[in-house]
Amino acid sequence: MADKDEEKRKNWDFQNLDVAGSNKNGLDDPVGYRMTMDDGGGAGGKTKVKSSHQEQLLEKKAWEIAIAPIQSVGMNLFMLWMSGSSPGIFNVMILGYCLTSIVGQFSRVNAAFVSFKSIDTTLQKLAYLALCSVSLAYLLYHASGMGLLPTSSGDWIAFIPNTEVIEQTTGILHS
Repeated sequence: MADKDEEKRKNWDFQNLDVAGSNKNGLDDPVGYRMTMDDGGGAGGKTKVKSSHQEQLLEKKAWEIAIAPIQSVGMNLFMLWMSGSSPGIFNVMILGYCLTSIVGQFSRVNAAFVSFKSIDTTLQKLAYLALCSVSLAYLLYHASGMGLLPTSSGDWIAFIPNTEVIEQTTGILHS
């Protein structure tokens, strides 16, 4: 019978490995090791504290994502400042790059906060959109300063109606 028990221990047995505190072969879990995530005490207060801590951590991460557009704005502002105010080909390409990145940030607002469904992210989304709007406003101001946007009355001269002067003059010529 002892040979049978020894033979049984030598064979590989992967049954019941995931059972917490299993007394397989009379062995308990090591000290400080728990197979499950519960507190074991049964106290409901600890789980509430743990969930509120989890919510605080999620809110902190959501705010980090909300201010992420301002991090790329620094690079974009430096590129716009270095491009100057003349409408050259490279300046227009830099403006186009900045515009596409800002529009991309606007379109990814819901995708950025999709992992935070357990908390309310309304304020974070509003801050994200506000920062994107500020960077778009600066981009439009810079494009206007370069003369790429029609902001003066001379840009709209084709739409000003011509006025026909209905006036005749007559005179006498003495020689």
